[in-house]
Amino acid sequence: MEPGADEALMERVQAGEEEAFRLLYNRYRLPLYGYIRRMVSRGELADEIFQDSFLNVYRAREGWLAHQGSFRSWLYRIATNLIRDRARSQGRRPEFSAEDLDVFGHSSGERFDPTSRMGLERALAALPENLRDAFWLGAVDGLDHREVALALSITPDNARARISRARQHLRTALQEPQ
Repeated sequence: MEPGADEALMERVQAGEEEAFRLLYNRYRLPLYGYIRRMVSRGELADEIFQDSFLNVYRAREGWLAHQGSFRSWLYRIATNLIRDRARSQGRRPEFSAEDLDVFGHSSGERFDPTSRMGLERALAALPENLRDAFWLGAVDGLDHREVALALSITPDNARARISRARQHLRTALQEPQ
């Protein structure tokens, strides 16, 4: 995908082109749903958040500005906020599933070999929310530090630090006997 392609499509969405919205939806359908599904263990809730994410994109299309960041980071910010809002309304932290997770340093090729998925899920659950969110977006979903920063409303340096700290917490937790 060429740089700026999403932004060009979003500008077409702003101009009222339904096909451009459909293209963005199809491009992000699987990656965004995968992110939401990992953060929310209940499938029906993940489906609802996914649908609400794209509904919010459409509703807020006029307010989106390309110079404020990439479409991808904006979309993931919308989804992350919905996940947090749902968890807060239920009085708990966001749920997540490590079911399909096998690669942790997405960009570095670093691999963890936990002895069990339960151990991994416990290690992820122990992460503070701010570290876990940055970790999922950067190390798992492949957003760069700038995109993670935009999605979480933090600086790129802070995004880089949070991902690094999350990896260190996980390394430590996974090395300890369960």
